[in-house]
Amino acid sequence: MKKEKSIMGNYRKMIILLSLSILLVISGCGKNNTASNNQAADNSQGTQSSSEPKQGGDLIFGYDTDISNFDPILGNSGNDHALLYPVYDTLVNYNSNLEAQPGLAESWETPDEKTILLHLRKGVTFHDGTAFNAEAVKFNLDRVNSEQSNVSDISNVESVEVVDESTVKLNLKQPDSSILLALSDRSGMMVSPTAVEKLGADFAQNPVGAGPFKFAKWVHNGEIKFEKNENYWQKGLPYLDTITAKIMPDENTRLNSLKSGQLSFYWNVSPNNVQVLKKDPNIVLDSKMRVFVHNIYINTKLAPFDKKEVRQAFQYAIDRKAIVDALYYGQGEPATQAFPKDYWAYNPDLKLEYNPEKSKELLKSAGLDSVSFDMVVPTVPEWQRMGEAIKGQAKKAGIEINIQTMEMNKGNSLYFNEKQIPANLTAWTGRPDPQQTVNLFFSGNGFYNTGGESTPEKEELINKAAASYDQKERAELYGKINEVAIYDEAMTIPLVFTPVTAAMTPQVKGFEGTLLGKPKISFLWLDK
Repeated sequence: MKKEKSIMGNYRKMIILLSLSILLVISGCGKNNTASNNQAADNSQGTQSSSEPKQGGDLIFGYDTDISNFDPILGNSGNDHALLYPVYDTLVNYNSNLEAQPGLAESWETPDEKTILLHLRKGVTFHDGTAFNAEAVKFNLDRVNSEQSNVSDISNVESVEVVDESTVKLNLKQPDSSILLALSDRSGMMVSPTAVEKLGADFAQNPVGAGPFKFAKWVHNGEIKFEKNENYWQKGLPYLDTITAKIMPDENTRLNSLKSGQLSFYWNVSPNNVQVLKKDPNIVLDSKMRVFVHNIYINTKLAPFDKKEVRQAFQYAIDRKAIVDALYYGQGEPATQAFPKDYWAYNPDLKLEYNPEKSKELLKSAGLDSVSFDMVVPTVPEWQRMGEAIKGQAKKAGIEINIQTMEMNKGNSLYFNEKQIPANLTAWTGRPDPQQTVNLFFSGNGFYNTGGESTPEKEELINKAAASYDQKERAELYGKINEVAIYDEAMTIPLVFTPVTAAMTPQVKGFEGTLLGKPKISFLWLDK
């Protein structure tokens, strides 16, 4: 008890220090095995063990957001994946560095730039006993590209052919190098055709996949329970009997539940709680940088962002390094583009400086002395702190931000769907392949490009990147795309990249973070 009181006292001290840091920011001061980012936590020693994995047990983990939809093609949240992975195996997997790995497709080939052949695993069944085969894959991929789907990642697949029982041929409209890794995302999550046809609109309440766990129960905004798939195709997996996800939006609730033994794992530890937990010998932390970027989306069709000079002024009005230092204790990096330094698509030549005087000059070139606009900010403390810091910084450049606080899903709907607000402070959660990001984030018809901002030059670059299967060439093209989209068009405002941290008891083994920053928990085990 004394120890817990001491920790909570430290926690309160950290809050006070953090508040002082925010004032400084506002004033303008300023392969599947992967090692943990030890600079984020002194006791971050990874969770791998020399002992053999043990069968059995129930993993109870705390998660901040309920799933938006258990049908992979209907969900709209990047936070869904951790809750989808146990139920749905994907055609392609990825390792910690986002390199394509075999999944339900054990191999593939590209006989030409517009053809992909998938060679499927044999002897796999869905949870309801339906056979996984080429017909099932065709059913799924056709469904992904149907009108009812929210997923557009494989829209360049013109047709899907069944070559034989275990071979599928994808005919592309045009070369698209992102297709393979797109099949490690929602597009490649295989659902049971039998269950979809039988349940119709009710499928999302009774999901059936071919993953290591079967769906057991879903109490909305309460908990989700998964039970071991005894007929899983990977022999000896999974180790756990059940996984229970407790939906806990408040992080302090997750933290206290972990310390009291009600949870054995919780995801997305805030920077201040990393500082609190990193000295605790009873907690293991695992941190890794991710493609997730804190970002301000701006609607280029709405004033004042219908003027490019205003958008550019906003880019230079933000001191990104001060935000990393004050809000994230230096654990992160300023975002100068859509990709972090650890990612192969990153361009080291792109620099986005903090220059409020340049912001004022840009405003004057547009005939303005100052501007003001509304910005949606989620009701999460981290986002609130960041919103206030940005507001204080921007004010020095003649930019007045009116913060509109609201629940994240509501804010995203108001901004992306209803298109009523000019700015939205939230994030881009990232995708396995950089082409998916530029398609959705930067292309003229990308869903997250709310204003449809585009130029012929940028669209040509995006098409060239899609047509190339050479990683070096692709990286050069993505650098040019970022330069046009962020520096010239200023169509979105990237802020900071930060590592994501998991906290767990020492008994939890087998966890490893990935650059995608979405936790895979299906193959963890408990060392009891």
